[in-house]
Amino acid sequence: MATLHLPKNLPKPTFEEIRSCPIRRRIDDLTVKAGFNPPPIDGREMILHISDTPSIMFSYLRRALRRLRPAWVVHTGDFVDDIKLGQRPGMVDLYRRKLASLLKLFAEEGCRAILVTGNHDDPYVALEVAGNSPVQIWSKPGKFCIGDICFRAGHKFEDVVTNCQDYNLYGHNLEYPTFIDSCGRFFLNGLEEMHLIHMETGDVIAVRYPPGTDSARLDRKPVYF
Repeated sequence: MATLHLPKNLPKPTFEEIRSCPIRRRIDDLTVKAGFNPPPIDGREMILHISDTPSIMFSYLRRALRRLRPAWVVHTGDFVDDIKLGQRPGMVDLYRRKLASLLKLFAEEGCRAILVTGNHDDPYVALEVAGNSPVQIWSKPGKFCIGDICFRAGHKFEDVVTNCQDYNLYGHNLEYPTFIDSCGRFFLNGLEEMHLIHMETGDVIAVRYPPGTDSARLDRKPVYF
């Protein structure tokens, strides 16, 4: 009986190849429905807003960056949210290693990113780990503009409610969920969902986090993606 051998280093199918094959597309649609992959959205003209990310979802985040290909990523704090440095400062070495893996992920995927430190981050460690990386580490809330649209990013709602802009990005807790104020300004809580914001039209698309993210944030039994 003949034995078939697959060639070594067989290239994986591209996202476009997956979506062009009816069977693969059906399987991919199931993974999206289950929450293990983000929807097939072209995010090259979008900002991806995330917040309070436990380290067990970093592999999901890599898949999301490869699929969505956002122009920018804005992270509004608690970069390794399963390590609460505010409560357990003795875990700083583990925090440093896991943060390094997150920053390496951004570098490998060629993502431009702004990371605003949260109450469970150490700004000095974050700056040290970032080194000469193109990733920007902000130790306090800030503003940036792309074209005619201005954004304000901070870890807490209180960080963005003053000097608010067209789009105000935050996380931390669910006391202030996502809303649009009477002036048409967006307040997007990245703890609820990830957000894709189109840099020209201003349209916002909500993308849910993978299953188990909240459990990992609350230090419950780990779920791996």
